[in-house]
Amino acid sequence: MVRNTLLCLFVLTFACTTALFAAQRPLTAHATNVIVGHQQAEPDTGVTLCNTIGPSTNEYILDGYLLLGPASAYGESQFIGAPCTPKSTVTLTTVKAGWQYYGSGANQVQICLYNDNGSNAPGTQIGNCVTKRNLPTFGTTNTLVTANFTSQNLSLTGGTQYWIVAQTPSTGKGDDFEGVWNGTVSPYTGSNVAGTGWYSFEADLTPSMRVSGK
Repeated sequence: MVRNTLLCLFVLTFACTTALFAAQRPLTAHATNVIVGHQQAEPDTGVTLCNTIGPSTNEYILDGYLLLGPASAYGESQFIGAPCTPKSTVTLTTVKAGWQYYGSGANQVQICLYNDNGSNAPGTQIGNCVTKRNLPTFGTTNTLVTANFTSQNLSLTGGTQYWIVAQTPSTGKGDDFEGVWNGTVSPYTGSNVAGTGWYSFEADLTPSMRVSGK
């Protein structure tokens, strides 16, 4: 079983939440139960560009980073990005990941592609975000959600780092979304807490995903 080190448990008080936002340390969600089995997704027909899901023998541990819109009950936004560097030049097709709903706000989130800002963090958005609605409730399933970018024909250059970002609109439907991006072990993750800008940090827990292209 993969062991994840949490920055802060969701069950702590709101005082802890406020302090973490002030320090720009992303909030995490944690459930005491473990879903037996690995994260499930339909087989890809294209080329796997990045994969942080892990082997099929891994259990689905319910730890992840909170995804928060600016109008969420937390009073601040928290967007999360995961890096991806394809080995060859390809067209992005799908991103499959453990995005889940945390039970508050409109149940929809935006999945977007960003380039790197040159300092190991998300820079400028590329193409259009894919809106995913009716996400499974946190802790109820190990099925991955698919964001399909195929129709946009977004070319990714081999050897170049990109970022897959989960975010919400600044206003309008979905700006109150509260969700979770379930995680796995990896050296670093991108985060934008309270709209103060993107940065990356060393972490044991990073969003789990599989990025595919053709």
